[in-house]
Amino acid sequence: MKSLEIKIAYLDENSKIIERNKEFYGYFEKAGFLYESIEDIVVPEQKNDFLNFVRADIHENEFRSYLFKKITGEYFYNIVFVVKTKFNDKECRAVHITDISRAVNFFNDAVLSEKKINCALALTSEYLFSYQKSTNIFRIRSYQQSNQVFSSEQDIDSWKTRILSDGLISKESIDDFEVAVNELKECNEDFSARLNASFRYEHSLFEKVVLKAVRFEDNGEIYMLGRILPEVFAEQMKTSELLEELKIDALTGTYNKKAITEFAKKRFAEGTKENAMLLIVDLDHFKPVNDAYGHLAGDKVLKKAGDILKNIVGNTGLVGRYGGDEFLIILENMDEESDFRAIMRTINFDIRAAFENMFVDIKVTASIGASMYKKDGETFDELFKKADFCLYRAKDKGRDRYVFYREDLHGELYKKASEAKTEGIKYDVREVLELKSMADFLLELGANPKPAADTVLAHMLKTYNLDSINIYYGKKMERRYCIGQKPENLSNAEYVFSQDFKDALREKSFIRINFITELGENAKSFGKILDQRGVKSSIQLVLGSPQSPLGLITFDRLKEGALWAEYEVNCCVMFAAAVNLLPEEKILKLFE
Repeated sequence: MKSLEIKIAYLDENSKIIERNKEFYGYFEKAGFLYESIEDIVVPEQKNDFLNFVRADIHENEFRSYLFKKITGEYFYNIVFVVKTKFNDKECRAVHITDISRAVNFFNDAVLSEKKINCALALTSEYLFSYQKSTNIFRIRSYQQSNQVFSSEQDIDSWKTRILSDGLISKESIDDFEVAVNELKECNEDFSARLNASFRYEHSLFEKVVLKAVRFEDNGEIYMLGRILPEVFAEQMKTSELLEELKIDALTGTYNKKAITEFAKKRFAEGTKENAMLLIVDLDHFKPVNDAYGHLAGDKVLKKAGDILKNIVGNTGLVGRYGGDEFLIILENMDEESDFRAIMRTINFDIRAAFENMFVDIKVTASIGASMYKKDGETFDELFKKADFCLYRAKDKGRDRYVFYREDLHGELYKKASEAKTEGIKYDVREVLELKSMADFLLELGANPKPAADTVLAHMLKTYNLDSINIYYGKKMERRYCIGQKPENLSNAEYVFSQDFKDALREKSFIRINFITELGENAKSFGKILDQRGVKSSIQLVLGSPQSPLGLITFDRLKEGALWAEYEVNCCVMFAAAVNLLPEEKILKLFE
């Protein structure tokens, strides 16, 4: 059954978009384009009404329909409702948008699926039951020819009393029945019981039945969900249950290592369709959770992470637990780079948000390595090695990020790692290489400042995955040097003299910006300046002093924000510090 694909945008108090999910990005934006305000997605004649609805006091279950423009240029009606939520611990509003035609198809599919399920239940004479711990309510129902024909809902102790008083349990099973009710109320992980009873007929015709249930938690509520079926059907189920155990990881509900690996080997084989991706997702700082809080806390983290990954991937691929805190994901039909970037970015965001407040001193995030079939490899082993290499790069660059394999960027390092027979690059190798390049720069700077700067900045532009490096100088802070893209709106940096910039610096000589939307209160105004200039992520370093700036060096990402690795920040600071030590005539030579 197809999913609803609900598009979600998170808004600040001015209805500006501060975050979106992958469905919103794929439906409205793509190709690096991001809407700034929520009203920009609706047709002009509906903007005012739409904005008023979004900003109005929110009533539960209230929704409306509006005409939106997709990234393809087509117009479609969508259902909209708004909920209050939190983003980075601040109150915000989340706009949920669902395509009407998809909603109708989903409803039709759901009705059909429900009928199929009910028919199956009728064929096996099966009853479903649930028990809610907080209310002590026991519910039971059954079906015949897809129609519900029996339903009961009452306090479990009252239900037990009625069953016993009506004689629906054989005498030899009464003790077992009472034990079963007490065990059910304890809500352990698994529950099973065998009884001689007449639940299904509620008269004196007894039969042997099996009760099976599992514990389920939702929003703090604890439930037991289970089935009552004739013993003969329970015996026949053993084989199918065993098969399922061979496929599914019991803790996370994702495919287990054997299943996901076997599928990957078949999927990435000669003659299969291209443009599929292999992702390795590793949870950052998971071991400290186990060490500090115990394995029960670790299990909760793994289960939650599995749920998040399954929800994000949906119908676009498969998720499996490869071992420990590591997951494998296979994504299909990744024809556009923006598609898989959106998915990986959503994984980073959702994992970070899910565990943001769970532990006081441990920040659980996700690092992702990825490779593309057949561009990066023609077998599972080849793809896994390159994705694993990229995972180490993500860890090395500071964690909580994704890295996908690029031959032009990673080829040389990957070859060295392979020749050394290591899995990926050890965490400190990249830092050592960067420090070496910075040392070469420092040795050459005094005698040949221009060639030395050109060489190291070209290296940093490529290796740090930057879009533009700029040096501004003088009273008007005009751009005197640029490598990479040269946008006109970055032609000067007069904002260095503003109070907004000084507030962002907080008396330091540089500021690091990972994501504009995550800037603290003291840097919000400066964040707006960068946003208007099209800068998504930046390290900005003052030449001179923060009180009397002579110049500014900026290392900029213009397409999307990303976390800076510590060695990247350190190397940028070293570069600016070295330039700061030069006499002015040598600094000016950098601009020749």
